Amino acid sequence: MTLRENEKLIEVVRRHKSSLGGIWFLSAGLIFLFLFVLFYLKFNFFGYGWQAFSVLVFVLALACLYRTYVWKNDVLFITDQRVIRNEQAGLFNKTVTEILYQDVHEIIFNKKGLASIVNNYGDLIIRTPSENKIVFDKIPDPEKVVEIINKTRTHHVPPKL
Repeated sequence: MTLRENEKLIEVVRRHKSSLGGIWFLSAGLIFLFLFVLFYLKFNFFGYGWQAFSVLVFVLALACLYRTYVWKNDVLFITDQRVIRNEQAGLFNKTVTEILYQDVHEIIFNKKGLASIVNNYGDLIIRTPSENKIVFDKIPDPEKVVEIINKTRTHHVPPKL
């Protein structure tokens, strides 16, 4: 993301780290299961036990790196002039949406389920008068993010052209 002239970055918001938990727990579980089969059940994969283990670890490491890359680049930028949603949906799939503060009509956040209450994450929806919207799910501390956006909106003075 490139900032405009005289624009200041206020906050960078990523999804809650628990959104990465699935791939990490799955990987750990598969490695544990493989080692259980290899050592406890004494199945050596037809003499290729360590080679199979190496391939499994390599594939799981790639999956974890991929998910971490997508998580790291899926970002909401809050500046003093606009809100920018950099949506990284895959390795080669990126969508950037920006809303100027003067175009923000409504900001909504919600928390659904026990996990979101316990881990303090929720969904953020920013709507414009034309019913366009930015949706960013599983953000940590959504109340704080809404407060930052509203505080910045009220103190924002449109740039002189």
